[in-house]
Amino acid sequence: MTQTDTQTDAAPMETSNAVVLSPRQALVAGALVLAALAAAGPAWKQAEPFAPGRDFRLPYPLSEDYWLYDRWADRAAERADLLVVGDSVVWGHFVAPDQTLSHHLGGANLGVDGTHPAALAGLVRWYGRGIAGRRVVLHCNPLWMVSKRRDLQVAGKESRLNHPRLVAQLRPAIPGYDAKYSERISICVERVLGFRNLARHVQWSRFGGADLAAWTVRHPRRCAAGAVAAGPDLSDRRPVKRPVSWLEKGIGRQDFPWVQPDESLQWRFFVETLERLRGRGNRVFVVVGPLNEHLLTDASRRRYAAVKDGMLRRLEGMGVPCAAPAPLPSAEYADASHPLAAGYARLAEMLRADEAFAAFDTPETQP
Repeated sequence: MTQTDTQTDAAPMETSNAVVLSPRQALVAGALVLAALAAAGPAWKQAEPFAPGRDFRLPYPLSEDYWLYDRWADRAAERADLLVVGDSVVWGHFVAPDQTLSHHLGGANLGVDGTHPAALAGLVRWYGRGIAGRRVVLHCNPLWMVSKRRDLQVAGKESRLNHPRLVAQLRPAIPGYDAKYSERISICVERVLGFRNLARHVQWSRFGGADLAAWTVRHPRRCAAGAVAAGPDLSDRRPVKRPVSWLEKGIGRQDFPWVQPDESLQWRFFVETLERLRGRGNRVFVVVGPLNEHLLTDASRRRYAAVKDGMLRRLEGMGVPCAAPAPLPSAEYADASHPLAAGYARLAEMLRADEAFAAFDTPETQP
């Protein structure tokens, strides 16, 4: 045996770019890392100002910032007795924050643009835990049941899925969602580990949803640290699109085929959201529509009437107070489901005139 072989056997290999830890040291280091990550969320909340005003709603560019939604849900539940939950109809796609349904009802706007029922179920489950023990107006937008494609029963390129990170990842199976299993598992982990959501919050609120490398390429003269320190812009109060009626836009009449509640995935997820809210001690009132029936063909309107009646029967069978307001005047719709400012004001008046809603809205009946 040579002298070199003897030295190799006797001395451990030197490593200049690594730290070798014993099992005990590795456990201590792991515990310290986990503690730091667990403390990141609360520390960030202390450092980042958040003073939502009277008619605050999640800014449209931050529709996928679920960490911020979670924070807003906690704050809204602390200061408002009435919370209005739903998709872009609640959020107010064509109106300013002080023209929305929540404004006219005197509640907090917990709508998020694009949250079809399958996504809303995940939003409320994972990021709406603060919504508990309050009166909740839950909006049901029938537009998500106009066809099998909207109902997520169609796979492939014809499917269009908003908020894929919110839908059920493993079960039940959603034909319209075709993400790889590695991505699904990553999303499941993200829901449990708060620091992953915090990282996405920073990504959306500072870098427009882009990763650091892509943002740097787009903004070569800006400092990433400065963007992080600047904080999110929560001041934009403009409508997403110009508030023009569907008549002025020249939208033609639609012959939607519709999916019946018993066959609908979206309806299944809507009921899941409803039951989860009730299980958290909320008193829930469901508002179905009002859809723009003026836009439907006669045949589609008859099919929709059967769908709406089916939903109302099921809600009444569950003991859920609900209302399906009559269609608004045609000129007060921007499209198939979104009211304009006058439409939201009228809808609030119609709800207050509804006997079931009046009982729900009376303080003496609260538990």
